Amino acid sequence: MHSSTYPPYDLMLCGGGVIGLSIAYQSASNGWTVLVVDAGEIGKAASWAGAGILPAGATIEALDPIEQLRSLSHRLHPEWSRRLREQTGIDNEFRQCGGLYLGCTAAERATLSANQMWWDEHGIRVESWSSAELALKLPVVASLVESNTGLQSWYVPDDCRLRNPRHISALVAACERLGVTMIENTRIDQLKTHGDRIVSAKVGTREFQAERYCVTSGAWASQLLGPIGIETGILPVRGQMVLYKLDKPLFSMVINDGHLYLVPRDDGYVLAGSCEEEVGFDDRTTSEKIDPIKEWSMKTCPALTTANIERTWAGLRPGSFDSLPYLGTLHPFENGFIAAGHFRHGLHWSTATGLLMYQWMSGQKTEIDLKPFCVQRGQTLGTKLSTFKESKP
Repeated sequence: MHSSTYPPYDLMLCGGGVIGLSIAYQSASNGWTVLVVDAGEIGKAASWAGAGILPAGATIEALDPIEQLRSLSHRLHPEWSRRLREQTGIDNEFRQCGGLYLGCTAAERATLSANQMWWDEHGIRVESWSSAELALKLPVVASLVESNTGLQSWYVPDDCRLRNPRHISALVAACERLGVTMIENTRIDQLKTHGDRIVSAKVGTREFQAERYCVTSGAWASQLLGPIGIETGILPVRGQMVLYKLDKPLFSMVINDGHLYLVPRDDGYVLAGSCEEEVGFDDRTTSEKIDPIKEWSMKTCPALTTANIERTWAGLRPGSFDSLPYLGTLHPFENGFIAAGHFRHGLHWSTATGLLMYQWMSGQKTEIDLKPFCVQRGQTLGTKLSTFKESKP
C-alpha cells in the first residue's frame, strides 16, 4: 500500500490491556472491524501483573455506581470464561474458590465487622469462622491461629479468581479469530483532531483512521489525552508481587489480610502481594516492599517457607482521584471515548466495561448509567486544582 493513511476501522483502541481487549472482543463479536495498538506487548502491563482476584458482587439492586459495575462484571465473568474456552480452548482458570478475610489486629477486626454489614446489605453471602473452624477448614494457616489468640475470620463463598496471563491469552486468541487487528510495541504519537472529531491516530509515519477512537491505555492514558486538552488525573500506582511454587496446591481460596493477599493456582503456584506506591512510571521491584510481603506470606502460610520463589515483579495500576474509572465520551470529541482508571480492579471490571463501552459507542441503552464515570469530573477537578494553586500566596 502506497498511502500512509490506512482504511478506516469501526473502532480503534489505544491500548491493549485487558480493558482494550475486552472492548475489542465485545465489539468484534458484534461485527465491528477493530484495531488495537499498544506501546508494549499486548496484555503485558498491569493486566498481566495482577493477581486475578474477583470479589463477590451485589446480588440485590445496588445504588452505588461502583457496586453496579462490580455486580455486572461478576455476573459476566463465568459466562465470558465459558465462551472464551469454547472459542479458543484456553482455560482462564476462572474458579469460584471463595475468599477468606483475616482480622489479626483490633483495627482489622473492626473493619471486617463493618464489612460484614456491607456484605449483608448487598446480599453477599458471608460466614464468620471461629479459630477452631478456620484451623479445621484451612490447615495451612493453623500455626497462625495458634499464635494469634484474637484472630477472627470471615469467609465469602462467592469470591472468585482467574489467572491473568491465561485470560489475556484467551482474549487475544478470541480477538484474532474475530479478525481484530493487533499491533504491539508501537507507540501512538498523536490523536489528530478537527473540530469536534478525532480524525486519525498518528503512529510514526503512518496514520490510522477509524469511525471511533477509545483510549484504553491505563496508567498512560494522560499522555494521549493531555495534548488534546483533556485532563483526567489518572496516575500510575505501583504494586509489587511475589510468585511461589509449591509441589502441589495446598489451598484453593484467596486469603486476604488487609491489603495483603495470597492467591493460589491449580498447579501449585501461589501469588503474594501487594502494595500501593506513587512512584511515577517506575515498574522496578524494591526490597523495601518485597521483603515485608515475603515475611507476611510465610507467617500466614508456613508451607511457603520452603517453597521456591519463582520470580518477583511490579505493575503500574491506573489510579483515579475518586477511585472511579472513566467510561464514556471524550467530550468535546463526539467520536472519542475512554475506558481507563480502573486502579486495582481492571481485570475484575473488564467484562462489564467491554459490554458497557460497546453499548455506549453503538448508541444503545447501557446496562447501568455511565454518567458517574464521565470524563468531565476530572476536568472539573483540574480546574479547581489550578484555581487553588494560582490563589496560593
